[in-house]
Amino acid sequence: MFKGYISNTIGRIQWTIHAQSSFLIPYLEQISDRISRKSKEPADDTLLTIMRKDRYKILGEFKVFHANEERTYLVKRYKYSGLIQKVKQLFKNTRGFREFNTTYVAAMKGVPVEVPVAYGERKHLFARESYLIIKKIKQACTLREYFKGGFSHGERKDVLKKFGKLAKTIHDSGVKQDDFSLDNFLVYNDENSERRLILIDFERVLIQAKILSEKQRIWYLAKLNRAKRYFTNTDRLRFLVSYTDGNFDYCKRLARQIEAVTVQIQKKDARKFYKQCIHENRKFSIFENENYYGYYRRVYSPETLLPLLNTLGESTQKVRYINNFRIVCLTGRNFKHVWMHANALFALRIDILVPAGVFKRNPGRQPTEGFLVSQMPDNCIPLNQYADLRSDRNCILYALLRLAEQVSPFGTFSKNLSTQDIIVQKDANQQAKCYLANYASFHRNQYSLQRNRSINISIIKQLPPFASE
Repeated sequence: MFKGYISNTIGRIQWTIHAQSSFLIPYLEQISDRISRKSKEPADDTLLTIMRKDRYKILGEFKVFHANEERTYLVKRYKYSGLIQKVKQLFKNTRGFREFNTTYVAAMKGVPVEVPVAYGERKHLFARESYLIIKKIKQACTLREYFKGGFSHGERKDVLKKFGKLAKTIHDSGVKQDDFSLDNFLVYNDENSERRLILIDFERVLIQAKILSEKQRIWYLAKLNRAKRYFTNTDRLRFLVSYTDGNFDYCKRLARQIEAVTVQIQKKDARKFYKQCIHENRKFSIFENENYYGYYRRVYSPETLLPLLNTLGESTQKVRYINNFRIVCLTGRNFKHVWMHANALFALRIDILVPAGVFKRNPGRQPTEGFLVSQMPDNCIPLNQYADLRSDRNCILYALLRLAEQVSPFGTFSKNLSTQDIIVQKDANQQAKCYLANYASFHRNQYSLQRNRSINISIIKQLPPFASE
């Protein structure tokens, strides 16, 4: 069925493995047992390292020595978290098989991918488990990591052109990736030092027989465009010129359509995060002990955030800055609604601080005392503490107007916006960038971009020292 692959039953698992990777067969039983946590033998941590676990999947990494070199592989074990999911999966292919199959089909259509070396299935009476093994590419990074790095203009230009070509190949091949983002592309240098880009992560991918329609293309390119903070307008134009094979008229029309759909998707994301952030899921969690109750983003652990609150003592300061975190005391305010609003703004992908967690101290205590914890970018300072504000007036004003332009499709600043609501960052080239620090100083609305822009520019120019004297 799959060219170059062989079948092998090991224990209770039916494996399909590429013939060139058959040297992995002696390791498969150990790996599946270890990642399933079912082995009765002591865990061999030197073979397999568990990297990430959630309700749906376990991701591990293992290394083997073959042909005088060490090779690294990623292994996934897919789980079904509830009874309904377990029943549903009995009537369709396992997640491991679906990801393997779609990756294989995409490769056959000419899409650059890393096809898994093996997939396995263990069938029980009322349940099935599945496994996937993928070779890890050395010295590879995601496109998000690449574009955040300090690569030269020439290298960046080359990658953008190749990225545009790859995106077109994907869409011409009928590949529909639900999560079309920078995190699902890898960039690396191959054995001949040629820079390559490939598409990864086929968990949420469908492949249709026909090429994608223009409406579908715009939708997926708009999803990608949510990461526009990493690109200049020239970068985005260079990508689209490559995507359209140099058709400038089509490129300009496509750019306008993509921008309009991007705003729609961002607003939809905001509504989704507004609800998701107070429930247990992949991105958020709930914490409770005898001292605190609250919500937090999973990439931040309570063990990291709560010690910050313990250093506050009985301080009367409303806002404190500790170790790149901004902590706001929410005495008397509905801390849940503050958290929901903060995450809705973060989902818009505008330049704001990352909402890390919100906690209520001593539940039942009156008045309610809550703390909102946000993480700041490196090398930031509140604008009201910026010593060179007057001498750098024009530079800071330009950065603030850029922030106003960024937020205007979604709403307006509060009329009471002040310099303490904004933080400023200077890069190595002394270029300034402004972030909104106070979530309460921005309000979402459904007004037009032009109306919001006019209001926001007016509010920015009323800040000291920009107000007319």
